[in-house]
Amino acid sequence: GNGAPHGKALILVAFVIGYTVNGIFGVSKGGIPFQLQDGGTKAATTNIDEIVNGLQQSGDLFAFTHYEKDEEELMEEIRREQESGERDKFYLPKSYKARLDNDHYVDTSNTDGYQKEVYMAAMLLARRLVPSSDNNNNNKAEHGEQIQGNRGNRRGFVLDIGTGSGYKLVKFLSPEFKTVGFETEPAISFLRQKYPNETWVDSGTPEESLPESWNSDGKKPDICICSDVIEHIRNPDDLLRFLLSLQCRSYIISTPKRDVLRSAFWGPPGNRHHVREWTLHEFKLYLES
Repeated sequence: GNGAPHGKALILVAFVIGYTVNGIFGVSKGGIPFQLQDGGTKAATTNIDEIVNGLQQSGDLFAFTHYEKDEEELMEEIRREQESGERDKFYLPKSYKARLDNDHYVDTSNTDGYQKEVYMAAMLLARRLVPSSDNNNNNKAEHGEQIQGNRGNRRGFVLDIGTGSGYKLVKFLSPEFKTVGFETEPAISFLRQKYPNETWVDSGTPEESLPESWNSDGKKPDICICSDVIEHIRNPDDLLRFLLSLQCRSYIISTPKRDVLRSAFWGPPGNRHHVREWTLHEFKLYLES
């Protein structure tokens, strides 16, 4: 194999987001129904309901419905290059230079300036997987309003790997769903002090290790969020294996798009916190592998 996880790895393609500095980008009318925005100077207009409705249910998983014809041709070209040795096991060109001495990023000061749409999509997908009869609460959460009530009545089970400040998880998911956030120091201490009534897991030494296993008391998580984390990990295969070990019903994964960032296309990333950055199609193929 190419070193990436196999078997159930397809579920990692449940929802892939090309996230940029100022907005979300994807493939219009394709497997990822985002509105394209040229230039990267303004946020794209995104219909979160379309994102969720663009996923079809397969068993208890969600997967892409299809690829556009021109997209299939490009992805087939990338596949051939990877098979011929022109690309590495991460589906990046062999000439791409990763930043293996990246700085650890501490995300405790951020709220929802970035990845807000990722967590909104997770919220809507969670509602589809674990529906509620309380429409009033659903409407409040969708508009970012705090839901009042007994948190012991929360439903479902949502994990957030690399939750950062925890703000978006607590704002969009925790009011309705049982949530667990994973982080490293110093963020994990911040989370436990800031949100003492929520559940937080210390995921190890920053950028160097992940828990080999995690016991979720036999409960199968409905959703696993991993938003803008993989580009910080020196060996992303380790992260994907860990995600698969959680055996979630669905996964929501986002990462910045290299082709629209103010970054050297052939690396290393301009952001000193990033190890690697992918184009949308490279990233989709890597996850599918």
